Amino acid sequence: MILSGIYLGASYFTFKRLERLWLSSIIWKYIFEFLFWLLQAVILYVILFLINEGVLRFYVFLAIICGYAMFKGLFEQAYSRVNDMVFRAIYRVYRFFYKTIELLIVKPVLFLITVLIVSITKVFTLVLQLIILLLRIISWPFKPVVLLVSKLFPEKMHKYIHLFKRIYSKIRRNE
Repeated sequence: MILSGIYLGASYFTFKRLERLWLSSIIWKYIFEFLFWLLQAVILYVILFLINEGVLRFYVFLAIICGYAMFKGLFEQAYSRVNDMVFRAIYRVYRFFYKTIELLIVKPVLFLITVLIVSITKVFTLVLQLIILLLRIISWPFKPVVLLVSKLFPEKMHKYIHLFKRIYSKIRRNE
């Protein structure tokens, strides 16, 4: 049971090191704290059950406390260094895979999407320019006819036509 106390100290130390990941939310902190202690109680009871069939005596508590104190006094600094090395190694592996996925998958996909959007935009602009050019070519022979016919309209109608011309000219200037 002394080893169980050492295990409890190591797991509690690791839990406290990982606690900063969910420290921003007080609710998550209490939920994880409760789940941690519930899990530790189950693990210690299973160990106790395997060792002496679940008989809970005072000396069992003393052995667990003694193991925890032994961890704090003798093993905590060494365990802290090992724990830091393991976390740094896990972080480096995570960053490696993150950068690899980013460079091999995300960036090429974003590049392809950007090229696709730019290509579609350019094609759409080209088609629009061709349609405008085609309309100008088609309307070119009718322009003198429209000018001649507009002179035949009564003067009251010229007000409305001139209004349309002003609006149209403003639209044309903005192009």
